[in-house]
Amino acid sequence: CGVTSLYTHWVHLVPRVRMQILMAGVCISNYLLRTCLGTCAVLMVQEYQWGIEFKGMLLGAFFWGYLAGNLFAGAVAARVGAALVLACAAISWSAFAIAVPLVSDLGFWHTWLLLALLGLAESPVMPTTMQLLSAYVPASERGCSIAARGLSMRFGQIVASVLAPLICSQAGWRASFAVFGTVSFLLAMLWLGFAVTKPRESGTEAVRKMCEDSYADAPPGKSDCFLPLFALKQPGFLALLAVHCSNNFTMYTIMSWGPSYFTEVLQLPLESVGLYLMLPAAFSGIGSVIGGLLTDWLQSRRCAPLQMRRGILCPALVVAGVALASFGNLRSALAASVAIVVAALSIGVLDTVQNAVYLDLAPGNAAGLVSLGNGIATLPGAAGPALVALLLRSTGMWSLVWGIIGACLVVSSFIFAVFGSVDDIDKRPAKYMQV
Repeated sequence: CGVTSLYTHWVHLVPRVRMQILMAGVCISNYLLRTCLGTCAVLMVQEYQWGIEFKGMLLGAFFWGYLAGNLFAGAVAARVGAALVLACAAISWSAFAIAVPLVSDLGFWHTWLLLALLGLAESPVMPTTMQLLSAYVPASERGCSIAARGLSMRFGQIVASVLAPLICSQAGWRASFAVFGTVSFLLAMLWLGFAVTKPRESGTEAVRKMCEDSYADAPPGKSDCFLPLFALKQPGFLALLAVHCSNNFTMYTIMSWGPSYFTEVLQLPLESVGLYLMLPAAFSGIGSVIGGLLTDWLQSRRCAPLQMRRGILCPALVVAGVALASFGNLRSALAASVAIVVAALSIGVLDTVQNAVYLDLAPGNAAGLVSLGNGIATLPGAAGPALVALLLRSTGMWSLVWGIIGACLVVSSFIFAVFGSVDDIDKRPAKYMQV
């Protein structure tokens, strides 16, 4: 009996471990490309003599595409399978990255459009991976699994933060896109070859069954099978959106404007900037692990779910906000590094808990809710670079930029403390999910 139980556990564990290892590779490739954009933009605007307004637009191009893709990524993943959608997306974003050096000489708007397409291609990574984790991983272990996914993303960010400045300074920004695009393509091929399996049913039949089984008794206004727009009327989801938006505004600003800040304000040479940009990525990854371990430990002790989420999320938001506001007033590279480390560690913790709340709110339609939430939360990433450029042009005060971002984090902590929820907004778990 013990042997049979062990064998059953092993049979179920092997596909899950394989899936998570391959998923880590795809997540690494995703963040390799989006992270190198900020470093490459520094040299691109110098080479083509684009002004600060154009620089802000260029840094925001990726996120406009990312936003647009999130509006339908969850629906497509539920229809044809999350694994297949992720494979197609990874191949596409690799091809677009390799094409950037070929298109840039045609002009600014051609480059902007290609970067927007790159963002569009990268958009399915969040909803598809969340759907796969929801399908493969038991609820009691999701904290660590979400943390592992977040850690792989941060690892990609670390590698790009360190290597992109070195590659750009030695071989030019075009080589950076070529190298990371090629590595990304190879990782995409591994996912396509070993993670994508033949669907158990056709996509159309899967959609029909999921909709009929899960939404047959749904009240009016709750029949959104893929993009659950009714969630926008739920205070708990809106509170989570406030946290997600402030989190994205922070991380996207660091990722896109970080190289410019360290070279122009802290007066560091481009080739050494990578070591400083590595810090927020590395400690955000460490924070993700801490958040995952803490979440699963508290859940194993049967703590009240809402109390547990608030107890981790709200303090992390406040600490990150205060640290970033301090970061904007420091002109010493060492002191600024300490402040950004504290902020990144806190952001990593809250990022894991934030994603766990998505699964709390929609265990049966994780892809749909994450697609909706991530699409809306990408707005700060899309509009943020242009807003930062406008603030810098008007005031020249980086302290104001980081102060606004810190204030957003603190305010969102109070919003979640008052309105946050972990109740299933559907009340009906889906009986079929295409993975």
